[in-house]
Amino acid sequence: MDTKRRKTAHGTDGSTKRKRRNSASESKPIPDGSPSRDAMEITIDGVVIKGYHKFKRRPPMGLRMSVVPEPDNPYDPNALTVEMPGLEDLPAQVRNVVTDPKRGTTVKSLAGKCIGRLPGSLASVLSHMSSEIELEGMTCVAKGPPCPSFFPWPLMHQKGGGAVIPCELHVRATHNKERAMAKLQEGFGDMGPEKAVLTLH
Repeated sequence: MDTKRRKTAHGTDGSTKRKRRNSASESKPIPDGSPSRDAMEITIDGVVIKGYHKFKRRPPMGLRMSVVPEPDNPYDPNALTVEMPGLEDLPAQVRNVVTDPKRGTTVKSLAGKCIGRLPGSLASVLSHMSSEIELEGMTCVAKGPPCPSFFPWPLMHQKGGGAVIPCELHVRATHNKERAMAKLQEGFGDMGPEKAVLTLH
């Protein structure tokens, strides 16, 4: 009887441990690039990721992607690329999600890859602003499926047009939110008609 009780108890303990491990794995959140306690986050709506017609990589909506400088870009020293998180940063439950049925693209097949670039006019503002307000980093979230570029961004057949992915941008700054937003608005003033669709909150 004692032996049976010990086996039963051992089995119960093992099951409990397995359940706890599975629960922890299933509840792991999608990385969102949340700001640190000392930072204030600003969301820029109305942005697009350019270059879908070239890269043909469709990211999942709702997943925060990194926005990183591309200093070796031969055409624009202020270029900013949008990149997927590395495989190790993707929760197991989303890795096999299909983002593009036509191409059979899954989230894990996009891990660590470049999705596209931010528009040059916006990238210029953000690059110059980074040294002034000490940006800690930027992330980007896709808000819709790829589509032909639309006004006020260059149209599909125009230079700088092609296909785009609607998105929102998250800027993390070390100064107070009001000051950072004021500097952004000032920078937007030097942009073309696209500044009319950019909203801050």
